[in-house]
Amino acid sequence: MDTIDIREQGTHRRTDIQIVLVGSHPIFLEGLRTLLEAEPAFTVLGRASTAGEAVKAVSELRPDVVIVTLSGRPLARLMHALRNVTSGGRCAPTIVLTATLDKGDIVRGQELGLAGMLPKDTSSLALFECVRTVAAGRCWIGDEPMDQFAETTRSWRTVEDRQFGLTRRELEVVDAVVRGDDNKSIARQLSIGIDTVKHHLSSIFTKVGVFSRLQLAVFAMHHELTSDAMGTERVPVRVAGFVADPRSGARLASISSPAV
Repeated sequence: MDTIDIREQGTHRRTDIQIVLVGSHPIFLEGLRTLLEAEPAFTVLGRASTAGEAVKAVSELRPDVVIVTLSGRPLARLMHALRNVTSGGRCAPTIVLTATLDKGDIVRGQELGLAGMLPKDTSSLALFECVRTVAAGRCWIGDEPMDQFAETTRSWRTVEDRQFGLTRRELEVVDAVVRGDDNKSIARQLSIGIDTVKHHLSSIFTKVGVFSRLQLAVFAMHHELTSDAMGTERVPVRVAGFVADPRSGARLASISSPAV
């Protein structure tokens, strides 16, 4: 992680908007840093390339805004990690710069808890205004502020959106995971290879932003992704020998179970 020297950091006015950058391409982040610091009110405190580095940066530097260039599973992993990091009693609002920005992307961004979403080809003026808006506690999507992010995206949700883009086959795999079936059993039931099951699980984890079978099972029941979710009683889930009632609110981070 690359951070500004403490003594230099102390020379900035406290009214500045302080920023941490997160991404896997140092050259892009350095250009973004140069662009942002051309605006006198912005201070880039540092940058990080992984979720772990980002958590350390946000915890130590207490930025007003986090700007991210990650996507897919790395973005989901980052947002999951940042949920437990507070800055002045709140989670630092996060803006993502993304290659695409359609309704599906926006719905997924809202699910992840993003405060802002901008296409990577946006203008510098739009980026600056987005940072100011998000730092003030509002949301920004595309080229304009959006005060009712959740309300707006709710009306966009198609059946596919509500199923997080999972295919019919992936939903069958989710059903099997909720039942507690292992990869060998899933492969036999669906008449596919074990490697194919692992591929489906990897795709599912990326789409819904979870990191273990147990998290997937509880997530699926909470979001009613199982085939029998409507009108049936939710029963305890057994994964890797651990039984969890989805209604219990058990902390998932403390549970270790095989990823795929």
